[in-house]
Amino acid sequence: MLPANPLRRCLLVPLYLLLLTPAARAQSPATDSLEQALHQHTEQDKARIDLLNTTSRSYFTRNPVMAEKYAVEALEISQRLNYTKGKIWAQRNLALVENTRGHLDKQMQLTLSALKLAEAVNDEHTLSILYNDMGNIFTEQNSPRDALIYLHKSLVIKNKLKEAPEISKTLNNIGSAYLALHTLDSALHYLHQAEAIKLSLNDQRGLAYTYENLGLVAMLQRRLPDALRYHELSSTCYHDADNQLGIVKSSLNLAEVQTFMGNFSEAEKNLAHAFDVNSTLKNVKNDMIYYKIRYELDSARKDYQAAFQHFKAFTDRNMGFFNLEKSRQISRSQEKYEAEKKQQENELLKKEQQIHLATIQQQRILVLSAALLFVILLIITFILYRMYKRQQVLTHALNSKNQEVSLQNHIILEQNTTLESLNQVKDKIFSVISHDLRSPLAILEGLLFLLKDEKIEPEQFRYYTDELWRDVKNTAYMMDNMLQWASNQMKGIGVRADDFDFTLLLNQEFELLQTLARQKDVALHHEINGAVLVYGDPEMIRMVVRNLINNAIKFTPGGGRITVSARIDKTSVEVMVRDNGTGIPIENQHRIFSNIYYSTNGTRNEKGCGLGLHLSKDFVERNNGRIWFHSTPGSGSSFSFTVPLSEETDANVRGYTLVVQNGGTNGMSVLK
Repeated sequence: MLPANPLRRCLLVPLYLLLLTPAARAQSPATDSLEQALHQHTEQDKARIDLLNTTSRSYFTRNPVMAEKYAVEALEISQRLNYTKGKIWAQRNLALVENTRGHLDKQMQLTLSALKLAEAVNDEHTLSILYNDMGNIFTEQNSPRDALIYLHKSLVIKNKLKEAPEISKTLNNIGSAYLALHTLDSALHYLHQAEAIKLSLNDQRGLAYTYENLGLVAMLQRRLPDALRYHELSSTCYHDADNQLGIVKSSLNLAEVQTFMGNFSEAEKNLAHAFDVNSTLKNVKNDMIYYKIRYELDSARKDYQAAFQHFKAFTDRNMGFFNLEKSRQISRSQEKYEAEKKQQENELLKKEQQIHLATIQQQRILVLSAALLFVILLIITFILYRMYKRQQVLTHALNSKNQEVSLQNHIILEQNTTLESLNQVKDKIFSVISHDLRSPLAILEGLLFLLKDEKIEPEQFRYYTDELWRDVKNTAYMMDNMLQWASNQMKGIGVRADDFDFTLLLNQEFELLQTLARQKDVALHHEINGAVLVYGDPEMIRMVVRNLINNAIKFTPGGGRITVSARIDKTSVEVMVRDNGTGIPIENQHRIFSNIYYSTNGTRNEKGCGLGLHLSKDFVERNNGRIWFHSTPGSGSSFSFTVPLSEETDANVRGYTLVVQNGGTNGMSVLK
């Protein structure tokens, strides 16, 4: 190893400069040479930082783990030395690593951090590259119009600097943004310009991306032979550059084109290859695309059962990816809102501080004036009297101003509380609609697509009808709960109390719930002798009964039983819904009736929105009742609530116990 002295620096610096030049980057310098240079230069200085960043950039398409390792080291040393250029490129390399994993939010944060540093030092070359990166992120986040703003800013700077390799990259990315907008003529215009520059530079690495985009345009235009040719060229370039992420994308693109062209065996090989490579990269977006193309291939081969399973896998990942992006957008909106609120509070505090400082300054002037006037004995009485009056006026004005500021603070706090409440309602509605309601509709859409195009026989379709009916019914119940809850949160629901027959209401709900129970092999029995008149809002009580019984069915496995009993005392009827299902884990029991929305899947993966029990508690208490539960994990749960009796209830009925049972063996009659 060379000693750490000035001679050694003189020998190594030219090598670093050579490795960091655009030409060297365009030609992908040998990683072995970079590793050797790093091994020789161990001093923690700027030269090592530049070398670490160059090595990281050479690794990110082939080995993201190694790229991350070198970028992290470069960032740590740069922060220690306060080396702005090193921090910019280390953060940019870490952002590219996150892109290979499909973590677009992390890539956005790192790129924005690097962009702020580059704008501070006004480095045009670096700014053009980071603007280009921002455009790519927005395109992948399905925001191509936002992407075009950054990409055109990047192109203006690159044309000014006359950097042909960088110009070709941005032209390619502009074409990709127009492709996302389905403006295919504009996409082809920019892609062909990028192709011409890259061919003149013999940029095989860059041509891989352009050929991929040209292949996607050809697929949208249904020019399948051209699409196949472009994707084969793209695959060759990605393999030559050892670009692992590109290899996955090109294999998936080839599989989709080959599926449409009927070449199923080759499509199967490319899908298997994409799956193997992506298992190492763990890119969530490519995993979702894999199951989409797998579903298309199974459907084309008329293997509808496998197609259905792969379509469900695709929708699950699509919903997960969609919800993740949505939650990130909500999180970013909340952070922005909190920052704006904090800024308002700071401005208000600053104004108050200025008022107090002004008051203190006035008081100091008064003290000095009083000291001077004290020396002048002849006029001290008159001066003190005048100053005393003036002090009273100032104090009164200050008190009035403080009261006004306090009132404004109170109004702002109330408005913030209202905004936060409405924001929670909005977020919950987005969450339910985007996940719990879209999933069964997406599955139904997939089956109807197969039935419409005569790709599945009606007999095969009937095989899935029970499962679909149950999913849609659960979705309808979730929609009722969500609408009731949203209305209750946003404008309140008035209680319309009246006398009604609880037994008749119960019978009406059992007629529908029995079908759900029968699908799970849970018998539903019911016997009540005579009417039970109660006083309350019948629609609210109906929602409570439906939620509790539907919840019991959801968490009771096949062959189980549910018992609903009622006991009448002097003033109210107490209703209990008991099941022998899975029960509630002890650590989650405190969340059942709290404001924390708690939801888990049922014994057959039935889904809920976590609003039913919270809504039931609110409705029971609005009707002057109580609600509580007992649960043993593995043995079942019982939920109880009370409803006031009507004044018309016969005194002989009070104190009577009635039983509604399913799963019993005591000769109970079955509702039809």
